[in-house]
Amino acid sequence: MNDDAWRLIKDSPMDGELNMAIDRAILTACDRGQSPATLRLYGWRRPTLSIGYSQNKLRDIDTAQCERKNIPIVRRFTGGRALLHQHELAYSLVAPVPHSMFPGNLTGAFCAVSNAVIFSLQKVGVAKPEMSGKDKRSRGNGKHSPACFSTANHLEITVRGKKLAGGAQRRLHGAFLQHGSILLDGDPELSHSLLRYPSKSEQAQGLKSLTFGTLTLKKILSTKPEWEEVARCFAEGFQKIFPGHWRRGTINSSEKKLAKEYLAENDCSR
Repeated sequence: MNDDAWRLIKDSPMDGELNMAIDRAILTACDRGQSPATLRLYGWRRPTLSIGYSQNKLRDIDTAQCERKNIPIVRRFTGGRALLHQHELAYSLVAPVPHSMFPGNLTGAFCAVSNAVIFSLQKVGVAKPEMSGKDKRSRGNGKHSPACFSTANHLEITVRGKKLAGGAQRRLHGAFLQHGSILLDGDPELSHSLLRYPSKSEQAQGLKSLTFGTLTLKKILSTKPEWEEVARCFAEGFQKIFPGHWRRGTINSSEKKLAKEYLAENDCSR
């Protein structure tokens, strides 16, 4: 694939399993040389809890609470911890390896994508977003928390020391994917209620971290921005940071077939 070729996909809100299947399908197709570098912007049809690829579901998630509150659980094919998708813009960036716009290693590529996220947030109106430390260590007390937004990991986006945007990356031999979430608004109590903690003290600390260690665009801008406006800023921001021949598109036939296969796997029971 030509390094100048880029595809922009803007999807309407979808079910969580389909969102994850499409992201994975684009990565696989790109790895096989069947798809160009792609930025996908999307939302979630209803509140959904996603968990990391290797996260222990039985240990970390209160599945009974999820059932009572009609919140489905999906497993990402990237790492990280549990995240309640509700009021957010989600993005995924897939590119071939190698690609002239990205260093050949995970950290370098993560940094490049995070720079595009920062530029896009500035277009939204966020003042001084920055990447957290590059030493691969999280802030916080070091205790286990099942919540993704309880700490800001290396190269994730913070404002005034509080986490605004999370991200995770998956690399194959011939392509990589980075996807993440930009919080438009939040409900830390609901998110916290879906998780299990090793002790009462860590449960209390978990809620404190989610409440006081996280920022949303609504808090920063004093009003909840429209999804379409944030998506526009991200589309323009990524095109500025990664110049080339961009075109609007949808997933192709190869990706549709792969997405159906991944949906059939439905491996969240692990």
